[in-house]
Amino acid sequence: MVSNTVADVYAGCTDDPAAHGREAQVYDAIHAMISPRNEVLRFLPHKERRMVGAWCFADVFGPTDVHDQAGMAVAPHPHMGLQTVSWLVQGTVLHRDSIGTTALVEPGRVAVMNAGNGVAHSENSPVDHGPVLHGAQLWVALPEAARRGERSFVLHEPAPIRDTPGLRARVFIGRMGTTVAPAQGVTPLLGADLSPQSPQMRAGIVPLDPAYEHLLVPLVGAVRACGRDVRAGQAIYLGVDRHHLDLALTADARVLLLGGLPFEEEIVMWWNLVARNHEEIEQARLQWNAGGDSRFGEVSHYPGPERLRAPDLPNLRLRPRGRRR
Repeated sequence: MVSNTVADVYAGCTDDPAAHGREAQVYDAIHAMISPRNEVLRFLPHKERRMVGAWCFADVFGPTDVHDQAGMAVAPHPHMGLQTVSWLVQGTVLHRDSIGTTALVEPGRVAVMNAGNGVAHSENSPVDHGPVLHGAQLWVALPEAARRGERSFVLHEPAPIRDTPGLRARVFIGRMGTTVAPAQGVTPLLGADLSPQSPQMRAGIVPLDPAYEHLLVPLVGAVRACGRDVRAGQAIYLGVDRHHLDLALTADARVLLLGGLPFEEEIVMWWNLVARNHEEIEQARLQWNAGGDSRFGEVSHYPGPERLRAPDLPNLRLRPRGRRR
């Protein structure tokens, strides 16, 4: 969704350890500025956890009071080597891209953009937006076989709901048990939004794929999992080898559940770009800043001349990161 304005997203990160079983590691979000006025909570990449499955970036923005304000205003910027997965809790966002798409992203309908070898897009609150903006900006690293593929954008039908006694899951990508979302990852993924069925019914069990590693991120409220209390502003990494998860939510809770097969490839992630080495990032940066290149294209129907410029590269080589064995 929104552009990442922090170039060195791996600052303080190390390679992830290989998945080796069940874990219950709670950590605090990083407070990151995505513009001079806008702050987000960043859960991936993080010094405690760089990736979860192919999920390589997870920001939560809001809830923000945008009454009588412009709301989200992010000028065109590039992506490559990743999919963006946009999930809103409140508010609306108008998406425009260099494929020619204009789409209104709304709560309950996930938006997935495949950047492939290069795409540009913008996000703005529409003129008649609501008073609150709240959601998650998620990126998925594309595997080698798919990262130079076709660009695409799909605003999917409403996410299917899976009810278990006490809990409701909106499965917006992948599958949870027998509930399959219209949106699917290139590699096996799960993205679900969990909430209580009612103020009186707010504890239950959700099925998991034991081959996946998982992360729980409260968007609002709190959750108790694996004997640990996790509140908004925190996440809990759960490792692998879990067939199900017992959860208890506060009455107001909305909790993201992200999962996927451990991603085995090394990647370089810098600014809004995912690559495999320093040279790929350097070339993409030059192409975007020069403008007029067919690789990323232009968001020609964006209502303004603004265009985010890629920042300077650091005075060192960007190192691919992966999993420690």
